[in-house]
Amino acid sequence: MATFLLIHGAWQGAWAWDRLVPLLEEAGHAAVAVDLPGDGHDDTPPETVTTMLCAEKVAGLIDNATPPVILVGHSMGGTVASQASELRPDKVSLAIYLCAFLLGDGDSCIDFYARAWEDWMTGAHARVTHSEDGHVSVIDPEAAVEVFYNTADPADARAAAARLTPQPESSRRSPLQLTEERYGTVPRVYIETLQDRSVFNELQKKMYSETPVDRLYSLDTDHAPQLCAPEKLAALLIEAAGEYT
Repeated sequence: MATFLLIHGAWQGAWAWDRLVPLLEEAGHAAVAVDLPGDGHDDTPPETVTTMLCAEKVAGLIDNATPPVILVGHSMGGTVASQASELRPDKVSLAIYLCAFLLGDGDSCIDFYARAWEDWMTGAHARVTHSEDGHVSVIDPEAAVEVFYNTADPADARAAAARLTPQPESSRRSPLQLTEERYGTVPRVYIETLQDRSVFNELQKKMYSETPVDRLYSLDTDHAPQLCAPEKLAALLIEAAGEYT
C-alpha cells in the first residue's frame, strides 16, 4: 500500500481533496493532503512564498511518510511535485500530474503562460485580479465556477468556489530548479482533463509533449475531478500505484 501526498493547486487548500482522501483510505492506502505555504489555512507571509519553499514543506512530509510515496500535484501543485521530486528522488516512487503544470528546469507557471497562452483562452489565468502590492492574486467565485468546476454539480461548484483563498503570486512565478540526475529519475504519470477551462487540454498536451511521461490517463471532466469525479480519479490513482510501486 502506498502513501499519497496530495498537493493542491492555486487558490485552494488541503480541503480540495476532501472527497478523494476517504476513497484512497478505503482501498488501504494512506492519503495526506497538505496546505501549501501561504495557501488554505497556512499563514506564511505571501511575499516569502516560493515553489522551493512549498517543495521543502512537502519534502518534510516525504521524510516522515511510510513508503512507497506517491506525489499527486494538481494544477499549480505540479510544479511543487516536480521540485519535491528533485529534493527527494530516492524517496518518491511516482509523481502524478493531475491537469497540472509539468514544466522543465528554469520554467514557471507564468513563463509557460507567456509562451503558450492563446487569445481564445478565457481560463483562470485571464480572470484573476491582483493585490495593490502584487503579492497575491484572487479569482472571484463566479469565475471560479465557470473555469474550475464546469462539470461539477452546481451546488458543489458554488461551495468549492466560496472556499478559494488568495494565492501567493511568487509561487506561480518561481522558476523550477530541476536536474535529470535527480528529478529525471522519478517516474511520471499525467492525468489530462478533457473539459478543462482553466489549464485547457491544449496546454496540457503541450506540457506532456515537451516533458514526456511514462503513462497518460484521460478523464472527461473539468479542472477538478477530485470534486466532480472522485471515484474515477481514485481508481486511476490506485491503478498507477499498482503499476509503479
